[in-house]
Amino acid sequence: MLVGVFAALPVALVLGSSFIGRDVVRGIVSGLILAVGLAVVYRAMALSSSAVVAPTAAVLAALVPLVWDLAGGTRLTTLETLGCLIALLSLVLTTINPDLGDRVRQGLVLALGGGVLFGISIVVAADTSEASGAWPAVSQRAGGFVAMAALAQARRVPVMLAPDVRKFGVGGGIAGALGMVCWIMGAQLGDVGTVSVVGSTYPAVVVVLAARFDDDVVKWWQALGIVGAITGSALIALG
Repeated sequence: MLVGVFAALPVALVLGSSFIGRDVVRGIVSGLILAVGLAVVYRAMALSSSAVVAPTAAVLAALVPLVWDLAGGTRLTTLETLGCLIALLSLVLTTINPDLGDRVRQGLVLALGGGVLFGISIVVAADTSEASGAWPAVSQRAGGFVAMAALAQARRVPVMLAPDVRKFGVGGGIAGALGMVCWIMGAQLGDVGTVSVVGSTYPAVVVVLAARFDDDVVKWWQALGIVGAITGSALIALG
């Protein structure tokens, strides 16, 4: 989160984004919510499997903004409705893993909570003006760092990563911040529902990396579920 502040700041300056107080505050609030969601999702991954947790959290992160859009008067096309159904059914496939036993339930419950928090965070950050550009992403990272640091202090764990794994935190911080810049600015330019659903395809990357580096075993039907979630997202985007 801290690295993300310094990664997103040059983007805001280069793109000529305007520092608008209301939007910066919304970014901070979004960051506070996002930090709690991340903590919950990371805990879920530790208890369960990324093949269960990542798609679950991603679908909820997409559905919450989509429902928000619908409540605001947005109407779904046939393709968008079909995409939602495919994404939800695919979610069921990704959560089935007999090898994990009761850990599937533990991971699923936490992933649902984390996904809802992700979705709320996206709605808050997306409700910013196009003129503010990347500034909400900068303040979101700052708010997230404060919340994460407070949580670490409360649990009496180090605020900063150990030197031997710090490079991963730096890499993740840069990638996460730039991804969020694109997500927020995309929502500023388009509608938050579509942007959030298309952005929910990230579990494919998470699961592949976890299988490669964390020895997570992905069943064939879970892989099919991930493909289905991506397909559903594509249909919604086309709709």
